[in-house]
Order: sequence, then C-alpha cells, then structure tokens
Amino acid sequence: MSFRLRLFVLVMLVAVTAIGATAWLTLSLTQREVTRSREAQVRHQTEIIDTIQSYGLRHGHWPGVDVVVAALAERTELHIQLRTDDGQVLADSDTLQNRPSGGVRGSSLAIDPRPLLDTKIINTAGDPKVYGYLAKARLTDIYGPAPTDVLNGSAPALAARQVAQYRAALVMVRCHGQKTKTDPALLTDDAPYLTAAQMRADPACLRQATAKVLADTSWQVDVNAAFYACIAKRAEFQGDFCLQTGFTNAVATTSAEPLQLYLGGRDETDLSELGRPALYGAAGLLVLATLGTALIARQVSRPVRRLTAASRELAGGHLDTRVPTRGGGELARLSQSFNAMAEAVQRSEERQRRLIADVAHEMRTPLSNLRGYLEGLSDGIVEPSRELFASLHEETLLQRRILDDLQVLALAEAGDLGYTKAPLDLADLASTSATAHRAVAAEAGVTLTADAPAPVWVDGDGDRLRQVIGNLLSNAIRYTDRGGQILVRVFVAGGVAILAVQDTGVGIDADDLARVFDRFWRADPARQRATGGTGLGLTIAHRIVTDHGGSVEVVSRPHVGTTFTVRLPLLPPSSGAMF
Repeated sequence: MSFRLRLFVLVMLVAVTAIGATAWLTLSLTQREVTRSREAQVRHQTEIIDTIQSYGLRHGHWPGVDVVVAALAERTELHIQLRTDDGQVLADSDTLQNRPSGGVRGSSLAIDPRPLLDTKIINTAGDPKVYGYLAKARLTDIYGPAPTDVLNGSAPALAARQVAQYRAALVMVRCHGQKTKTDPALLTDDAPYLTAAQMRADPACLRQATAKVLADTSWQVDVNAAFYACIAKRAEFQGDFCLQTGFTNAVATTSAEPLQLYLGGRDETDLSELGRPALYGAAGLLVLATLGTALIARQVSRPVRRLTAASRELAGGHLDTRVPTRGGGELARLSQSFNAMAEAVQRSEERQRRLIADVAHEMRTPLSNLRGYLEGLSDGIVEPSRELFASLHEETLLQRRILDDLQVLALAEAGDLGYTKAPLDLADLASTSATAHRAVAAEAGVTLTADAPAPVWVDGDGDRLRQVIGNLLSNAIRYTDRGGQILVRVFVAGGVAILAVQDTGVGIDADDLARVFDRFWRADPARQRATGGTGLGLTIAHRIVTDHGGSVEVVSRPHVGTTFTVRLPLLPPSSGAMF
C-alpha cells in the first residue's frame, strides 16, 4: 500500500469518526436548544412585547431601543429581532452582543406603540348627535379639566383632545430632556401622559409644548374630516368604529411606527450539558488521532531526517549535496525538489563566481593599459600628447560606465531600483530617443528612422524606458556598418504595446541568441570595446522591461540584421491617460 493510500485511509477514518461525533453533538445540542428556546419564547413573549411597546409609546420614536433589546435578550436568553413593516432590521440582539445573527421563527409578533383611545370616550361614541358639532370643534385647552358641554365634551372632540395631549407630552419631555440631559420619556402610558410631578418640574416647557400643539390646527381639521368621511361611507351609524379608526390614524403621525417582532434561540453551544457520552467520544477521537499521527510520523520521519541532514550540509557550503530518490510518491518528489533546489543554488554560486571573474577581466584590461601608459610617461618612454591624454581619459570614462552599469544592475536584481511610474506615450518617447541618437547614427553612416504614427499609452518610468530605448539604439548603431539602416517602430498588437528596433547590422549567430542578455556578453568583443560598450546594456534593458511587467525578444540572422522587440502592458483607455 502506497504512502498516499495509507495516509488517505487514515485521514478518512479520522474524518468519519469526527463527522459522526460532531453530528451527534450537533443534533443533541440543537434538540435541547430548540426545546429551551420554545419554552423561553412562550414564557417571555408577553414581557418582551409589553416592554418594547411601552418604550415606543413613551419615547415616540425608536432610537435607543437597541439598549432595551440587548437587556431583554440578556435576561431572557433569547434572540430578539425587530423589523419594520418593509422588512428592514431595526435591532438585532445577536448583532448587539457581537455574535453572528442567528435564526428566528418565521411568524412575527406585532409591536404597536400607538396609544389607545380612552375607554370612557369610546363608551360615549354611539350617540350620532355629537357628530353634528364636530366641524365646529377647536381645541382651546389640553391639560385642564375635561370639558362637559355638548360641543367640546363630545366623543370626537375628546378624542382629538387626547391626541393633542400625547403630542404635547412628547414635545414637553423632549424640551425638558434637552435642558437636563435626561432621557426624554413619558412616565405613563395613559392620558394625559404627563404626571403632576412632570408638569411641575418644568412649567416653561409645558407652556411651550401646549402652545405649539394648539397653534397647529391643520391636523385637527384632518382628524375631523376623517371622522366625517368614515361616517359618510357607512350605511349604518358606527360611531365607535370611526372614532377609534380616526384616533389611531391621528396619533400615528406623532407616535413611533409599528414594528414586527421575531424571536429565536441563541446560537450557542454549552459543552458542559453533553454529559459523559460526549466525554467518552472526545477521548476516543483523541486516542485515534494520536495513534494516526504516530503512524504518519513513523512513515515520514526517515526521509525527512535525510532531507534535514542534506539541508544542513547544503547550508554548510557543500553545494554538491544531493539526497537519494526512491519510488514515485510524495516524499520522492520532495527529494527531487530538494535536489533541484540544490542544483539551482550551485548554479547561482557558479554564476556569481563567473560574474566576479568577468568583472575582474573587464577591469583588468583597461587598467593594465592605463598602468602601462602611466609607467611609460613616468619613465619618459612615451611622449605626452593631447591625443594620449584623451585616450587615457576615455579609458577612465569606460571604467566609470562599467561601474555605473554594475550598480544599476545590482539594484535592479535586488529589487531596489526605484521606478516613478506614470502614464506616458511610448510612441513619443521612442521618437524623442530616435531624434537624440540621430546625430550619432549619422556620424556612423547609419540611417535612423522612427515610425510611431499614433500615441501608444503605457504605465511606466519615462527615464528608465528611455534608458532601454537608448541601449537598444546604441547597440544597433554599434553593430550596423556604414550605409546600414535602423528602424524604430511603435504600435499596438494583441492588446499590448510593442516597441521594435530593427537594424541591418552584422546579426547574431543562432547559438549565441540565448546569451544576448547575459552580463558582459558581446557578439563582437573587438567592435564593442572600440565603440565604448560595457557589455551590460542589454542586461539592464531586459531587467527594466521585466520590472515593468513586459518582455524583450530578439530575432537575428547573421549578415542580415537583428530585431529587438519590447512588449509592455497597454494602459486601458478608461484610465484617462490621453487627457
């Protein structure tokens, strides 16, 4: 049996056991929670409804009800959720207690915070004569003794007076609450909604509230009109129905809006309630997991120890360290990956050594020339001349360029080469670079042409991309004989921006194409040295383009010419680059 199959069987055994135990625990807890939740809902339903309705009636709005909901949920251990009639969640006890919102039962309970019409007024609503005086009724007093005359003591007038009392009471407690920084709430659910102590506490706010309500006569007209419309629509006189309907509609303009109450159980798990069977199941699962882990550790430890030892040897400098690979399982592939990594590290070390040797070689030749000339000048063997000093100065400049290019390349490969990217027109950048190199090309007898008819927008660092184009153009001029041509093209193809530098130079052998971007590689060392090249330009250009998310390709035929193609991500039109 393979290691994968053994591991699979063991994991499946552990998984099935765990799933079975989890299912049993879940069903047990769910059943107990559902039973407890139903009992709690029946036991606390009336309390929750009365408390929330009283809050809405005494405040006239719902801000702050979340505190009431949280306290009720904590006391009853239920999930309480309030929604508006259009389904918007106004308060959720689970959310308030920093828990994920759990489920609630499908049926809702109505929360109606509107005050009820005094039963004494309802009992006098059956006399049809009182409705004849309704159009003339206007409130002149709210909190004085109840009027008893035929007009103002009629049922509709008394109902309107009770609406005015509720409106004025809310205005008064809010005014007093602003002054004292206390909760602006009524202390009773019954008319006149203000206690004698509240009235005495702030006479100024009471007068202000009374005056405000009495001054607003528009709602009284609407109430009277609603009463009349209700009476007119009914064949038989039903004053009590119309009176209660009109009162409810009138007081709804001031009171809090009705809500829907949803109850549910808390989504919590109390492991202490599971008892001894759960402990036995958990212990068995732990034992099984321990045995399985030990078996897996035994199977894995041997090749892992080999890998550990090999890693230490590799870290100690033994780069030729490898581990044996047996079979085709996962550990064998891990060993193969380790060997591949070790091979890559060894190649990297060899490349570093070659780089140091190449740098030493590149620096040794010009420094030897400088040393020879300086010793000759010192011994009087070589006559000093302006041309000699110019040549020596050119050698020092070449060394400086090599050092600068090495620094740029080191920063780029370390990821520390800074880029200041911005939308730029690659066509314009190529045309400008071609113009800057046209004089050098003309001096070399080479015709340099730019073909960039339309803007091509990319996101890049203008200075670094100009350096790329400059390196490609300098390289093309250097390897193109007198009478040759260089063409720079910028266009869009396949959804990417393309920059192509094509020359009719000496070309590159097919065997050397793979080394074009290597450090210090030259197609013609004599020609490169003669024209001042460092052998690092194409390497730097390749690094810069890669950092811009692009690529560089080269196609060449000896004695026909070479084409370098740079591909960069095209800037989307929606970025507004052209503006």
